[in-house]
Amino acid sequence: MEERVRELLILISGDCAVFIVSLYLTLTLRYLAWPDSGLLQAHMGPFFILAIVWIFVFYIVGLYGKHTAFLKKMLLRRMIHTQIINVLIALFLFVVLPFGIAPKTNLFIYLLISLGLLSVWRLRIFPYFSVKTRHKAIIIADGAEAIELVDEINNNDRYSYSFVRIVDKKTASETENFEHKLLTLIERENIKIIVADPSSPYTENILPSIFDLAFLKFEFVFLDFYKVYEETFDKVPYGALRYDWFIANVSQSKNLIYNFTKRVIDIVFAIILLLPSAVLFPFVALAIKLEDKGALFYTTERVGQYNRPIHIYKLRTKNGSDTGDAALASTLVDTKVGVFLRKTRIDELPQLINVLRGDLSFIGPRPEMPALAQVYSEKVRYYNARHFIKPGLSGWAQINNYDVPRGGVDVARTIEKLSYDLFYLKRHSLVLDMQIAAKTIATILMRTGT
Repeated sequence: MEERVRELLILISGDCAVFIVSLYLTLTLRYLAWPDSGLLQAHMGPFFILAIVWIFVFYIVGLYGKHTAFLKKMLLRRMIHTQIINVLIALFLFVVLPFGIAPKTNLFIYLLISLGLLSVWRLRIFPYFSVKTRHKAIIIADGAEAIELVDEINNNDRYSYSFVRIVDKKTASETENFEHKLLTLIERENIKIIVADPSSPYTENILPSIFDLAFLKFEFVFLDFYKVYEETFDKVPYGALRYDWFIANVSQSKNLIYNFTKRVIDIVFAIILLLPSAVLFPFVALAIKLEDKGALFYTTERVGQYNRPIHIYKLRTKNGSDTGDAALASTLVDTKVGVFLRKTRIDELPQLINVLRGDLSFIGPRPEMPALAQVYSEKVRYYNARHFIKPGLSGWAQINNYDVPRGGVDVARTIEKLSYDLFYLKRHSLVLDMQIAAKTIATILMRTGT
């Protein structure tokens, strides 16, 4: 958590510095003299508003999020997409609207300079602020999630520690004098952090000795594997789940104030969005009919809250519609118009009716087809827990999981998606809902929708 706060503060400070320097350089280049107070005052207001808007765009597209190893690989592409959006916003504010920067030449110079400086700052300078001293740590946990956590921490310089050893069940059971050797390792390697699964039987056996060391001999931090994994990946470690997790989190997730407020928001925004949708519909209907003369809509059954069946409405994007068991091995293909509708999420607009009816919310786990849900409930432990909360048009898994299942049965990807759904089930709140809504909009604008 400390690394995340530190990283966020550095990023925001650096971005603000870039905006200020860009304005000074713009005015200096434009008027061939260092700007005086009067010139700065005339430009400070509009450019300050532009900077605030840009920072908000950075937030919703994830440039202030955690720079995990996975996201770092996408950073350059995301920066390019974000800057294109920012340029369009700037042109809209100061060229299309009478918002007023005169002359407009100053705006274009500022855009060029700030884009260049932002790219240099984000891609070249910021990496030098990474943590230089990394403490040694060990992890006492089993499963693929433990390996995933070690790979992320050890291969990303944003963290202040790295793992020197994984201690799993096999190691603990097959190592002679395991407890003594583990304590010797902690002392010899000067371990500062121990991440462990407290629910594991073999961890429970050695916890007394570890705590004795913590109080009597060494100074180190003991961290819960569940919490570290969730804070790192924003998802629940599925492989380490036990029923007590659901007792502690799901049974306490009902909140009358939250549910009431969310329902009011759903109704208000559904009505607001239905108005422009009515204007857009004739053009969409014409495009669908011109391509293949097929049906405009299709109605399909989904699994709703508490496993209740619901019927949702969508604009048709394929050359037909699957029902029942046909969804297990769909052979349908997207139409040309359908590809565009799905990318822009326009095909989802009829589901505003479902939101008004209360079948769906704007934010929640995506509803699954009954045939697929039946298969997953048999093959994926705890799968039905995702139905405890009302499904939505967009969810935590949709903005975080870039490899979601697409048609047919896919157990491995569904488990990955479920880990995000369970994270939302545990932490859902109005603040998190607003974050998902903002990032959904960004996903649509950047054409990376899933």
